[in-house]
Amino acid sequence: MLLVPLFGVTMLEFACIERPPATAPWVQLSLEVVFAATLVVVAHAINRGLSQHALARQTLITILCGAIAAGFAWLEARDFGPLDALPAFCILAAAAIAIAALANRSASRRKDLCIAIGLALWIAVPLAALTQVERLWGVTGLVSLIVLSKIGDVAGYYVGNAIGRTHPFPKLSPGKTVAGCVASLLAGVAAGAVLAHFKLLPSGSWGIVDGLVAGAFINIASQSGDLFESWVKRRVRVKDSSTWLGPSGGILDVVDSLLFSVPVTLVIWPLIFYA
Repeated sequence: MLLVPLFGVTMLEFACIERPPATAPWVQLSLEVVFAATLVVVAHAINRGLSQHALARQTLITILCGAIAAGFAWLEARDFGPLDALPAFCILAAAAIAIAALANRSASRRKDLCIAIGLALWIAVPLAALTQVERLWGVTGLVSLIVLSKIGDVAGYYVGNAIGRTHPFPKLSPGKTVAGCVASLLAGVAAGAVLAHFKLLPSGSWGIVDGLVAGAFINIASQSGDLFESWVKRRVRVKDSSTWLGPSGGILDVVDSLLFSVPVTLVIWPLIFYA
């Protein structure tokens, strides 16, 4: 349910003409984490409190999804400085709400709520943070991130099917092979070098070496994201997240690599590329 408004937020923000300059990525990320976690707590309370009133529950959850979309758009559109009082206030207030919500629940309900918060942060924050990548490094940087996140999937799939014999994660992801994982990493590193050579990645001090490092970090994050999504699906005993995209599964099956690579990009790229 959360994916639809979040994709809408991303498209809405890309369509904005006047946008403020970006500030420290951790400021936006911390606010988005707090915002998403707090709204999950509220949604969880609505779902529990109105368990016998399906229509009212669905209406309130729909309104909450709209609030999520509007809230993420507002947070991404603001230009928060690292010394602003608002981020600190939001973090403290949301932390108080989350602690109070967890403290007033039984052990089983606390576990359910923690899982709900974790899954929401895993999906919601990275997708919304795509706009932060675009604001910091432009559309070219965003496209480069997506290419580096996905090119390893293609290389790993074909090489793994062709010569893969050893399966390092037989229970978690039976289709993955050592050959496929290595090919995926090599493809990501090579793609990073190519993008840096043609100036498609942001400028750095070491040229192609910066591209190699960026490609390696993003590929490792992407493969980790894919494995994590496989672990989540195994936990709920499903093969694909949905059937929306036919043989490719669901939207989550397509964007799983971005869910780890986007946060890694926002942390690593400022260290190796110029602002």
